[in-house]
Amino acid sequence: MSAVQTDSDFIIFNGVRFMAETAKILNPSKKVLIADKTAGCSLADDFGAEDVRILKEKYPGVPVMIYINSYADAKAECDVCCTSANAEKIAMAMPGNELIFVPDLFFAQNLENVLEGQKKILYPGKENSAKGAVCEVHEKFTLEDIIAIRESFGIGKNHPKRMMYVHWECKPEVLQEADYYGSTAQIRNDIAKRVEGGNLEKAFIASECELTSNLMEEFPSVEFATACSVRCNHMAKISLNKIQPILEAIDSGADLSKWEVVLSESTIQRASKPIQKMLSLSS
Repeated sequence: MSAVQTDSDFIIFNGVRFMAETAKILNPSKKVLIADKTAGCSLADDFGAEDVRILKEKYPGVPVMIYINSYADAKAECDVCCTSANAEKIAMAMPGNELIFVPDLFFAQNLENVLEGQKKILYPGKENSAKGAVCEVHEKFTLEDIIAIRESFGIGKNHPKRMMYVHWECKPEVLQEADYYGSTAQIRNDIAKRVEGGNLEKAFIASECELTSNLMEEFPSVEFATACSVRCNHMAKISLNKIQPILEAIDSGADLSKWEVVLSESTIQRASKPIQKMLSLSS
């Protein structure tokens, strides 16, 4: 959410479209630019505003929490937003015993398991409700993959210095096999803490392989197993070669409409409410 704090007139967002839209919602007076407008997200692309409305009709009066990995029109239909780092906290802070969580089917099922007995999680695909969506990267990991990696790489359960990390967006059976699960930031921070204490030799991360590549550079003392066939094709669309023309266009005063993220004033106002609600509950 660092986009909230910028004083710049321009924000060039080196990420996928839902991220750039969120930056625009938080900075409506600024020009938000994205290197490739086709850089989407399977979670956001496969679940929209109408899908939210279907769930709200099925469960009237139940608050709706939407994952940040969604487009502005879907956010505008919801009560609160969340990230993978604060989903548990936000869910528990919402009133009532029930909560609709969209759009990620696996994330919702994982949250349901973690919060069992504390909060009833309703989600797409549950009780024949609206269709759900999944992350096309994290859905590739199977329980068989994780077990095989444990065996081949010597990451035994309960080993004090070898860790199996799993992202929230993986299948429930994969998450249950983890030594540690969480957001990418939470996984990175846990690795940093263990490295500082001399408590990490080997690790595998069930997430996009560029994350592992970055962590290999940051923590060279750790031996990381890799799964480099697991990549986000949408993030791969954002490159330095595509950013350079934006910088040149800004300098020359050229037309920026090719890259500009445009949202209606109404959508910005409505989508801002769940994001601001999240920020207030997170503070």
